[in-house]
Amino acid sequence: MKLTFSTLGVPGTPVAEVVRLAADHGYQGVELRVHPEEPVHLGLSSLERADVVEAFKAGGVEILALAGYVKAAAEGDDEAVLAELAELVKLARDLGASYVRVFPGGGDQEQAEADATAA
Repeated sequence: MKLTFSTLGVPGTPVAEVVRLAADHGYQGVELRVHPEEPVHLGLSSLERADVVEAFKAGGVEILALAGYVKAAAEGDDEAVLAELAELVKLARDLGASYVRVFPGGGDQEQAEADATAA
């Protein structure tokens, strides 16, 4: 079994430090929080994405998942949700992450309605 941790618990920590923490404490993987205030975010250039991949590769740590802030059950315009999700999936592809995590964000909707919206 692989041990991983999420950078939700170490907000704002530079990529090199996340790699060091993971490797030094026996973790094989990391879930990266993807947010504009984080070192890894949707606005990273291709070169910056490659640098992140190289840092993790050099440390022997896998980028297992990305934790984004897509609100899958948000009311309103589906196009905005789908566009943000597409960007998160592209970032996951570029970083070699196998998974993305999203949040429900159903607001005040009834659960059945929020589930239908998310689906």
